[in-house]
Amino acid sequence: MTDSGKNDPLPVKSKDGAERSARELIDSLAGQYRLQVDGKSVNKRFRDCFGANHERANDGRFDLTYSVRAQLSGAEHGKALRPMREKLEAEGYKILGYREEPSQALMDAKGGSDNFFISVDSYGRGNALVFSVSTPCFLPPGVKQQQVSAPSPNTTPTAPAFASEPSAFTSRFPDNPFG
Repeated sequence: MTDSGKNDPLPVKSKDGAERSARELIDSLAGQYRLQVDGKSVNKRFRDCFGANHERANDGRFDLTYSVRAQLSGAEHGKALRPMREKLEAEGYKILGYREEPSQALMDAKGGSDNFFISVDSYGRGNALVFSVSTPCFLPPGVKQQQVSAPSPNTTPTAPAFASEPSAFTSRFPDNPFG
């Protein structure tokens, strides 16, 4: 029986390492247009990882969302994105979304050596760009990866429903799974 890749080995990285990698990616992109990110605007959040079917392991696996702003006149946003896009593509990222206008910009990409998702977009009244990185699930160094089992099949017997018996759970919209 296969687990559909559920227990494939996770990449290993410490929380400090994940944060450092996210910041290095952002700094390298900002540097393509000689921007300095505002360290006071950093917003980071580590979370426990969950599987596609909400499986949970207790081995310390985590992901990170990291964002920061860089001040830049709105008229420069579109022009600033071009060299960032070229850098990402050269590093193996796939551009998932891209919009370049004089005062509004948006770029989403995924890939690179760490398989990060990166987004760069206009912020507020057009006076800043926001750089956001979301990491995949990482396993901390030195931790043995817990194997997550498939959910057990439902073995609870169900009683037959009879049309003559009204039910409190009968839906007025039978094709709607939410009632």
